[in-house]
Amino acid sequence: MAPNPCSLARSLAEDIHRLEQALAFIHDEAVPELVLALSCFGEAQALPQDEITQVLEDDTADVLLVAFSWRLLLPAPSPRSSMAWEELAPDMRTSTVWKQPAVIGRLVRAACTTGSWLPRQVLPQCSSILPNEPERIESFLDYARQYAPGCEISANLLRAALREAGIHADLERLIIDFKAAGVLSPKLSSLSDTARHASPLYEINPAVFIHSQSR
Repeated sequence: MAPNPCSLARSLAEDIHRLEQALAFIHDEAVPELVLALSCFGEAQALPQDEITQVLEDDTADVLLVAFSWRLLLPAPSPRSSMAWEELAPDMRTSTVWKQPAVIGRLVRAACTTGSWLPRQVLPQCSSILPNEPERIESFLDYARQYAPGCEISANLLRAALREAGIHADLERLIIDFKAAGVLSPKLSSLSDTARHASPLYEINPAVFIHSQSR
């Protein structure tokens, strides 16, 4: 039997409502449209801008700028790009392809079910070397936030956050996993800061290191 269209519409409306609740940490009037933009992706990791525009119409540019500022969506890097977020710039041409980091896709799908934004439950899905222990992951997120003013953290301080949370994980492997999932990105323009910290510097995804809504 084919799914009932009314049931499907009601289910989609409920998912959108729960996602909007979960994104309450973003204080911007564009949040309802942002929810629609994120909903467009579903299981997809990338979409051309013209498909997003079909849903958002005249609000597309404003919404994508908000999404980019929170690293919820990123313009696909050019072949010559290092893929560091600081080298990406929002391009509002309809041919631009926008990517949803894997960690954000997981957070969005969980939010559509729970109505909460739950990095502590999603991070272990991004790296198999992290323990599936939400309280310990939350502790790591708390320490990392403290060590990352301006959303920048050194590898040494990332190691310290893990240690203080009681997580024993190979830092090099974890950073590889985190970069692949969109949890963090290398900072290339801060050579003086890198020297001062005596370790590589990274930009953390603000939407991942936000305080969880459910403890």
